[in-house]
Amino acid sequence: MAGFVEAIRTVYRDSRKTEDIAWNTYVARPLAAILVYMLQPTPLTPNQVTFLGAAIFVAAAAVFVAIPGPTGFLIAALIVQISYLFDCADGQLARIKGMTSEVGAYLDFLMDEFKALLLITAVAIRLWVVDGEVTWLFVAIGGALVVAAATSLTNFIRRPEYAGVQINPGESAKSKPIPKSLVGRMVWLVKSVARYFAHYPSWIIWVALAGYFVPVDTALLFLIPYLGVYLLYLGQTSLAVVWKLGRPSFYR
Repeated sequence: MAGFVEAIRTVYRDSRKTEDIAWNTYVARPLAAILVYMLQPTPLTPNQVTFLGAAIFVAAAAVFVAIPGPTGFLIAALIVQISYLFDCADGQLARIKGMTSEVGAYLDFLMDEFKALLLITAVAIRLWVVDGEVTWLFVAIGGALVVAAATSLTNFIRRPEYAGVQINPGESAKSKPIPKSLVGRMVWLVKSVARYFAHYPSWIIWVALAGYFVPVDTALLFLIPYLGVYLLYLGQTSLAVVWKLGRPSFYR
């Protein structure tokens, strides 16, 4: 057992990112190291692990819709966590096997946005199944459009022609220095909270557990902050693009 634990520690040390969010550093990646340890001697490639994680997430979406009540949401949230372990393991496996690639990083980003699209749609449809209110179907469609628009904007503002530098997937996980001004600190705090809610694996389990103690379906507790963050991001980023490119001075 001691040798097994040490082997997992070695895999974690050799495959972790130098900068990462707290949930990944202390929870997801140590658990994913166990998965990487088991996958390392197999012929599975990092990209195949990415696709497996996406397939597991599809199963989670189906459970969100098919199984009502807090227990159904908790089961789906646990499957989401399993999917996320594969999401972490693909990059860790790539680093361990020396199979990192730029296109693999972009594939990971693509699957993340696919999952966000599927998650919002499945959770909104779940609410429609629960109370039969057709409004939730419009929320599902609107949420899908919001995620799609936000993804397109993200791809656009990361273009070196717009940003002035090359911005690769994963850059958002790098720590940012806290500004010195009061306004800067307030903006930094708002963005930090938004990044936390955007990273649903960090908190979806807590929402699932809270569902046993509230009189509404757990999906509502999740959908409001998660979709709200996407709406705020879409609004803020759209205004920034319009402000930068819509002024006559842009052409000077």
